[in-house]
Amino acid sequence: MPQCRLLLAAVALLGAVAAAVAQQPLASPSDLAGLYSLRASLGLRAREWPARADPCTAWAGVMCRAGRVVGVSVAGFRRTRLASRAPAFAVDGLRNLTALELFNASGFPLPGEVPAWFSRDLPQPLAVLDLRYAAVNGTLPPDLGSSGNLTRLLLSGNSLSGQVPETLLSVKGLRVLDLSTNNFTGELPSVSVGAGDVAASLFNISGNSLYGVATDAIGALKTRFRLVDVSSNYLDGNWNGSDATVDVSVNCFSGVSGQRRHVDCEDFYRREGVRLVDIPVPAPLPQPSPEKSRGISKNVLIGVLAAAAALMVMFLVALLFCLMRRRQRGGGRGAETNEEGARGMRRRDSSVNPVASSPAAVSPRADATPKDAITVFGELTYEQLVHATGGFGDDNLLKHGHSGDIYHGVLENGAHVIVKKIGTKSINKVSSELDFYSRYSHERIVPLLGHLANNDEEFLSYKYMPKADLTNALHKKPVDTEDGLHSLDWITRLKIATGVAEAMCFLHDECSPPFVHRDIQASSVLLDDKFEVRLGSMSNICAQQSAGSQNVFSRILRSSK
Repeated sequence: MPQCRLLLAAVALLGAVAAAVAQQPLASPSDLAGLYSLRASLGLRAREWPARADPCTAWAGVMCRAGRVVGVSVAGFRRTRLASRAPAFAVDGLRNLTALELFNASGFPLPGEVPAWFSRDLPQPLAVLDLRYAAVNGTLPPDLGSSGNLTRLLLSGNSLSGQVPETLLSVKGLRVLDLSTNNFTGELPSVSVGAGDVAASLFNISGNSLYGVATDAIGALKTRFRLVDVSSNYLDGNWNGSDATVDVSVNCFSGVSGQRRHVDCEDFYRREGVRLVDIPVPAPLPQPSPEKSRGISKNVLIGVLAAAAALMVMFLVALLFCLMRRRQRGGGRGAETNEEGARGMRRRDSSVNPVASSPAAVSPRADATPKDAITVFGELTYEQLVHATGGFGDDNLLKHGHSGDIYHGVLENGAHVIVKKIGTKSINKVSSELDFYSRYSHERIVPLLGHLANNDEEFLSYKYMPKADLTNALHKKPVDTEDGLHSLDWITRLKIATGVAEAMCFLHDECSPPFVHRDIQASSVLLDDKFEVRLGSMSNICAQQSAGSQNVFSRILRSSK
């Protein structure tokens, strides 16, 4: 017992020492000058960074260790009214923070090009540089990150253009590189086999305008990164679609499904002034010579026509028979399907499983497109969801839905997800939504990534939609605000209306039994980065029962609150 008390006393002493070190005031004049330089150049408000207060203890987003600044996060901050009139990418104060390990400006407007000094003058310990959706434009410096120890570089959702520097892929220690949803052009950057000293996790350059034959370049990237996402570009060549670690959907590859139309690829390559590799076309069958064709007798021709007519009659009879059988059995099929779905739901609810790693684990149908895949490794636990959503804090809260609170989360590999937290009062709505997702998936329905039950709460994770919902897209805001949106043109409006109609057609006509959504409104229509519709808010969905049931359309509209 004395030894145990001594051990506990030692642990308590170490904890007190660690807390004292963490609460130490800022001791570096260079760090203090750098922070005040950032405060002035970014136009931060006194609410977050109050003057005449110690940054290590009173400034939001400033992390210190042993009196030195090791982390700065301005994500979610707003500029002062005066500074918002002329925002710019002005972060020269970072040069003074020589102990900085993390800089996060995701969602904070930094319009302008990445400074040239980011190539060789970044703080040596800097490991994480997060500039997602920060309105950054222009081209990347040729030697970005070569002077530091970057492990995570996140630049998605900006307006970066030009070619991706090949030296960026050779930065030693870089584990996550996210360049998705930008305006990069040119060929896919190549990487020498064996570049880097770690087995990196993710390379994501989807949603750009890269082109050219990319088969060899993707093969080299696979040796450097565990997951490679090059979807939604214009890459060309032949590809074997059996590799699950690479997403090549919505490109111009041959030998794999889910690609762009050949005419769209030809138009793009013509505008870029380069040649599209022709997709192999089967050789035409040899045609009989006119002399031999004239030698076919009249009796043979009559026999062939008679056989074709007989086959056509047999086909029509078989089709009519099938339709009659289907009509006879149609009355009981919906109830049988609902009963099987209910039994499956009871089996699923009896266990608590982590979130599935891909949409295929939730929606087993084969028509799920690779575009809806997300880079999630293994199974997610409740602790990982808490970490991804910032502890389900208000900073990550998107809205209070009628079935639960909706949060935005970022996984450790940089992938974005939407997490719905459902309390005990709305937990009965989960079963109908899971029943639907367990049997159906469609390109116009927002993909469900997984389901997790924890004590009295349940969590549903969905694919992240960059353009949010139709409510945000329809209401034009002033262009001088950082989150302003341009008004939708009529072509885009027609595209969205068509997408909603396709989603409703799937629910009403292609599902058996048909489903009723019961919550169609602007906030239920989600939009991806290309303004493609993904119908959400599936918690009130219900199946239309058979004609003999008393519950046919008993509650078409969800109850008001």
